[in-house]
Amino acid sequence: MEKREKGFGTVAVHAGEDGFPYRPSSTPIYQTSTYTFDTVGDAAAVMHGARSGFVYTRIGNPTVQAFEKKLAALEGADDAVAFASGMAAISAVFLELLRPGDEAISCSQIYSGTRGFYDQILSRTGCVIRHFSPHEDIRKKIPLLVNRKTRLIFFETPSNPELSIVDMGIIASIARDHNIFSVIDNTFATPYLQRPFDHGVDCVVHSATKYIGGHGDAIGGIVAGKSDFISRLRKNMLLNIGGCLSPFNAWLYLRGLKTLHVRMDHHCRAAATIADFLVRHRQVRAVLYPGLSTHPGHDVARRQMRGFGGMVSFRLTGRAACRKVLDRLRLCKIGVSLGDAETLAMNSALMFYPGLTDAACRKIGIDPGLIRLSTGLEDAQDIIDDLGSALKKL
Repeated sequence: MEKREKGFGTVAVHAGEDGFPYRPSSTPIYQTSTYTFDTVGDAAAVMHGARSGFVYTRIGNPTVQAFEKKLAALEGADDAVAFASGMAAISAVFLELLRPGDEAISCSQIYSGTRGFYDQILSRTGCVIRHFSPHEDIRKKIPLLVNRKTRLIFFETPSNPELSIVDMGIIASIARDHNIFSVIDNTFATPYLQRPFDHGVDCVVHSATKYIGGHGDAIGGIVAGKSDFISRLRKNMLLNIGGCLSPFNAWLYLRGLKTLHVRMDHHCRAAATIADFLVRHRQVRAVLYPGLSTHPGHDVARRQMRGFGGMVSFRLTGRAACRKVLDRLRLCKIGVSLGDAETLAMNSALMFYPGLTDAACRKIGIDPGLIRLSTGLEDAQDIIDDLGSALKKL
């Protein structure tokens, strides 16, 4: 009988969690800062890689390592390295790959924290970020942005918060043709819904805070990729900058990953049901959800994703209407994160840029009339009732 590859759920439950003393059914939390040795020679052997082991939790910990191995197995990567936050993971990748004066290409629709990193940190080094829109013909647009200083290309799909879809295969192909390193933020989709390495992407980053954890109780990030690149990140970025993940948070992520596939199936079903309701509501101007056949990226999403995700964005007439709806929600909570068991809703203009005019918001890529909804694990009909009650009073 031909041996078949283990399913996602089996890998999610078992990968990375073996080899511990006493064979615990749940990976232990190694809540220690340092490790001791019988002799100086033993310490030197571990420090220089002659023998396996751990020296200091900033650069390695058994619980953190188990999380890294599990995520790498789920993504189909050689290896992974965990960081203290999603932004620590993203910044580590950019700082490892770019030198002063280098250039990078980025999708224009990205997480605001990543945009802030471009503007506030990379700009100090003289690095230039050139942008493309997911609505453009990227086969034509991106090559026009490439020059001899270009080192990497970064994108999200689905994007935050407008849920635009980018063809991962096209990005990877362009990157290979121009000898550029391709990086994707896979936070919204998770390795359950899409596997970027299967499409030729070089590197995957996650804010583990979101769906990987799934319970809104831990901050963390992780990078997956080829062994040599992950080793570089661990040696240069983790060791010398020090944004390490705590063992306790790693344990929470190990717990979260075991139910990722179950949770994501529910998130996807709920999002599809809620999107269908919003499409038919007369107060809603537009619904942005890749599962809708009217979404411009629907065909690409259907081809490269297992499901369409748990995020739904929708447009109202403007900022005032968004304020009224958000303030009248009772079951859904106003919050800036996503991927939690609770449904979270937000409007960037109202919450992050209250002092900017609508025109100024649009200039920096913020739609003042957009509400982003992260569907939780509640019954979808209860969320629909809450949304319906808030929308009815407009």
